[in-house]
Amino acid sequence: MQGTRVLVVDDEVPIRQSLGMFLRAQHDFELVGEARNGEEALAICKDLEPEIVLTDIVMPVMNGLELTRSIKQWKADVQVILMTCHSDFDYAREALVLGANDYLVKGTYREDELLASLNKAKAKVKIRISSEPDLRFEIERSCRYIQEHQQEPISIADVAEHVELSPNYFGILFRRETGEYFQEYVKRIRMEKAAALLRQSNMKVYEIAEQVGIGNYRYFTEVFCKHFGKSPRDYRG
Repeated sequence: MQGTRVLVVDDEVPIRQSLGMFLRAQHDFELVGEARNGEEALAICKDLEPEIVLTDIVMPVMNGLELTRSIKQWKADVQVILMTCHSDFDYAREALVLGANDYLVKGTYREDELLASLNKAKAKVKIRISSEPDLRFEIERSCRYIQEHQQEPISIADVAEHVELSPNYFGILFRRETGEYFQEYVKRIRMEKAAALLRQSNMKVYEIAEQVGIGNYRYFTEVFCKHFGKSPRDYRG
């Protein structure tokens, strides 16, 4: 079972590393990425779909308060926990007005307080998930679509449209139900099909690449090597 997805945002490397180690030690949470500032974080949010963002306030380029505002405008149900060196209540008040879930003062909070804050945010994520309709059938349909259209270019937008869901929402559901990101799943399905063709047919490698929807022979070989640890020719023996 996948943990609640968390993105860590801080311009200080030691703090990101410390928080990353803490999260990796927790079974209920999954560290999906790190960012140095709010601008990086917002881009990662739209790509990796974290459910909780744990962010510093004072950062270059885009600070944590601006990031919170942007996240809530983009997707209001993302949970945000803000951290700062400032104990000034004005910061806390602004953070809460913007929709942050909690506010921790760096250097004063204990690990059990951080975990309590994360668990509180996770509980809100679970409430949202439990209120969503059961869309496992749509995910099954999407998997069949991918199997049937391996020879064609497949984008998350195309498959989401096929099952009548928004791409962002579909991406979250797909990850939750399959345990894989969409592109990882598509790549795995293609590599498994390619391996079967290498074992069971006399097709040339470039023909197999085209058969699984990868027209670029060099890229196909690179992906295959990463997946199986050997080239297509060596795999065939």
